[in-house]
Amino acid sequence: MEDKKVSTLFEEMRDDVSNFITSTLELGKLEVYEKVSLGSSAITYGLIIAGVTLFALLFIFITLGLYLGELLQSSWAGFGIVAAFALLLVLIMLFVGKPFKKKVTNMVVHFLMENDDKDDKNNSK
Repeated sequence: MEDKKVSTLFEEMRDDVSNFITSTLELGKLEVYEKVSLGSSAITYGLIIAGVTLFALLFIFITLGLYLGELLQSSWAGFGIVAAFALLLVLIMLFVGKPFKKKVTNMVVHFLMENDDKDDKNNSK
């Protein structure tokens, strides 16, 4: 009779440990899903904002090229000045690219850590 009780206890303990491991793995999977969904939504939002901004800059540069062309009485000179300005901006971005990448990386890490802290606070309540 004692053997059955001990074996029953071991079976129950094995089942509990198995359920705990399964639940822990499921929780980890759900946390990964949450992080991926938050990250992908932030990236999608950023890409949409970048696309709209790029579109607006295109029209601003065309307008500026036309305006400078009117002032200089030469459309190619107006668009040449705008193109030179755009190339100057590209060169500046190439020179400050490394700090810019580092700043973006830090922002992403901060975003993920902030969400992780919020999750910890919500789980402790």
